[in-house]
Amino acid sequence: MNDGKTKISKLFGGKRVDFCHNPTAMAHDDDYFGFVGDLSQAGTQKLGRITTEVNALVAHLKAALSAVGKRGVVVHIAHSQGALVTALAVRQLTLVEMNRLEIIAFGGATALVITPTTPFRRCVNYYAANDPLLLLVPAAQEALRSGFVGSDEYCFLAPREGDPMADHGLLGLTYGRALEWEGLRFQRKYQSPVYRATRTLIVWWMAVLQLLYTRVVQGLLVRPLLWWCRTNYQSVVMLRELFKSRILPPILIAALVVADFVVATWGRLTGQQEYLPANNLLLVKKKQRQQNSRKIETVAKR
Repeated sequence: MNDGKTKISKLFGGKRVDFCHNPTAMAHDDDYFGFVGDLSQAGTQKLGRITTEVNALVAHLKAALSAVGKRGVVVHIAHSQGALVTALAVRQLTLVEMNRLEIIAFGGATALVITPTTPFRRCVNYYAANDPLLLLVPAAQEALRSGFVGSDEYCFLAPREGDPMADHGLLGLTYGRALEWEGLRFQRKYQSPVYRATRTLIVWWMAVLQLLYTRVVQGLLVRPLLWWCRTNYQSVVMLRELFKSRILPPILIAALVVADFVVATWGRLTGQQEYLPANNLLLVKKKQRQQNSRKIETVAKR
């Protein structure tokens, strides 16, 4: 998940990406049984069933809209069953909130469109021509059969891998390319040329510094030092023993002396330790002995 967030963030000009993950039943990308399980769950949600995932997405979208402010726009990317969860979640949003949402759906289990009851700022549905979830979306199937490749709300893509499961992946070759287009559109629409140029320059300099660190620091300093330690193992051992026996003990003793001095000084300054002069201290002890002897005599008389 973190790897996906990083890739999408790079495509969208370094913007922060927040996931609202809908757990899948697929153990791996080729798990067809898990895919069938996801389809069955999507079938129940097709009937309008509100699940925990739907409520979680409602809270997620409301928090995102609140974070960007009243004039801000939230770009919501939905994939596979996430499009169906999105369709159920937006029913709990106000028209004003929906008008601040841009929805980009990839291989969705339902098609999201702009209507008077769902006035999204923008909405587009990407489908690979061999996407198995087209079976659940009659409107998309009909649009594909009509022969057009794309419109304002539908965009059909030629499969790049030839495997329906692989082409269905969000970061695969098919949908990944469309995600790149959307990222470029986002940068041109919402990020200034100065910001894009500055970010590119910073990324370039970071790459240069990383290269210098790898070649110079590691190549000229770290690796020779490690090589010297390996070839002079006995010398390193002798230096370590010398440090432990001759250098470290005086350092520890000096540290203890300094720490004791600091603690004593701090106690005197804060009044935690009160010192009596020697004469007064002797008088106090003498009085205590006299009081103790009087108590003993009183007890003896009784």
